[in-house]
Amino acid sequence: MRCFVAAWPDEPTRLALSSAFDDVNQRVEHRRVSRVDELHLTLAFIGDLVDDVAFDLSEAIKNLRFRPFTWQLDKLGFFKEAGVVWIGSGSETMKPLATLAGHVRAMLDTRSIAYDQRPLAPHVTLLRGVRNFVAQKAIPIRWRIDSVALYRSIPARHASRYARVER
Repeated sequence: MRCFVAAWPDEPTRLALSSAFDDVNQRVEHRRVSRVDELHLTLAFIGDLVDDVAFDLSEAIKNLRFRPFTWQLDKLGFFKEAGVVWIGSGSETMKPLATLAGHVRAMLDTRSIAYDQRPLAPHVTLLRGVRNFVAQKAIPIRWRIDSVALYRSIPARHASRYARVER
């Protein structure tokens, strides 16, 4: 199964993200939108794992302990090469977020699980297939991150769906 480690927003955060999404969706020409109920923050993209490894990793991640913190999303940005409009924070990565991603990645390293090694670029993808977009400030959204989990991507006709990995 194709896996990634992510934080999923609670309901108030999801509603705030939905509002930001609706605004951008109406103003920006695009080919594909993210599903509002599947907006998330990826901490490590892993790729394919065999089921037993994924189930064991899911249990380990579920037991990962860290001090909850608040991530403020206040910027709409654009990954031009990927054609992705996102919401996140400015160019500086919040220290607690970087620390959490470091703990997740260290766990993957100790288990010899390969993952995308690119530096963390904390964001939530809103739109795909965008040709042009100018970065701008967003109405701040405060997201209390207090848990992370292993998720899998389930291929679907128009876009993948995501589900938490559980035995």
